Amino acid sequence: MSDSDTISRPADTMRERVGETRVKIWFLINANRWLVTGLILLVAYVVLVALHVVGPSSTQKLLATNGISSLFGSMVIAIVTSVTLVLTISQFVLAEEIGPLGQQRERMSNETDFREEIEGTADIGVSPAEPSRFLRMLIEIADTRARRLGDVVASGPASERLEEIVEFVDGLEDHSQKISDELVDAEFGSFETLHPVLDYNYSWKVFAARTLRDKHSESLSEEADEAFEDLIEALQYFGPAREHFKTLYVQWEIINISRGVLYGAMPTLALAGYMMLEFDATQVTGSVFGVSNAFLLVGAVFVVTLVPFAVLLAYLLRVLTVMKRTLAIGPFILRKTEELEGVRNEELTEIRSEK
Repeated sequence: MSDSDTISRPADTMRERVGETRVKIWFLINANRWLVTGLILLVAYVVLVALHVVGPSSTQKLLATNGISSLFGSMVIAIVTSVTLVLTISQFVLAEEIGPLGQQRERMSNETDFREEIEGTADIGVSPAEPSRFLRMLIEIADTRARRLGDVVASGPASERLEEIVEFVDGLEDHSQKISDELVDAEFGSFETLHPVLDYNYSWKVFAARTLRDKHSESLSEEADEAFEDLIEALQYFGPAREHFKTLYVQWEIINISRGVLYGAMPTLALAGYMMLEFDATQVTGSVFGVSNAFLLVGAVFVVTLVPFAVLLAYLLRVLTVMKRTLAIGPFILRKTEELEGVRNEELTEIRSEK
């Protein structure tokens, strides 16, 4: 078998597959959002002080009462506007949860039917209620069916020609075990549940399984073909389950965003009000490393009033990253997949030759 015909196993993590650095992925999705909020505010303060040091500045402008009042007056307007926007977004989330009885029954019926379909297909009694355990169950079902496929292929008469399938099964089992271990004791609401799910590239697995099944159709026994069908079915169950829990997670995060912005809004409004009504920069004297204490203090208070925006930015960075990495559902891959380029090129060549 030539190298171009081989389907090699992709990287086990989303970070490696998209080619991002550890620091970037940590900042976007892994880090605690309040820590990210603090980092955003710290960067804003450092940039502000740096511009004061290297850029043209005027102490008289800082000491002018109207300048400080105008600055924090604008911040009051911005904070009130941002809180209104966040509350509007929260209303959309609440609208999904509040509805008539018929809508709620249909929603519950759809979820129950999906669980019962999986229970019937996998021949299990009652599927777990916790999201992490439910996802582990789906991964273990796919792992079990992949193991059966590997056993059937390895014991068949054409096992040497089907070595590629065995390698695919071995890679799927290793990856499934790794993801399953990461989901142990993961609590919904934290990112511990969704992060391993992002690493489980079920779309590639579905496409690879279908490609291998079609490629070796003439060499597969009836039992092996059925094992392939069962594996593909198990992997396809993972898609709607992941999307369902992703939707719940996004709703959860929007609630966290709303709470964080509201928690930060009132203190920052009070602080901005004080700076407008009472603060006198002329009473702050001295300097640190050539930077006036008045500027350091006013700059620090200004950055503190950015807390609602920093909270909003910190949470949205993670939500938008998750949404971007999970746009496609099913056997669609929204990135260049070099592992399958050879197979696709071979199929295109065959199609052109038939015309």
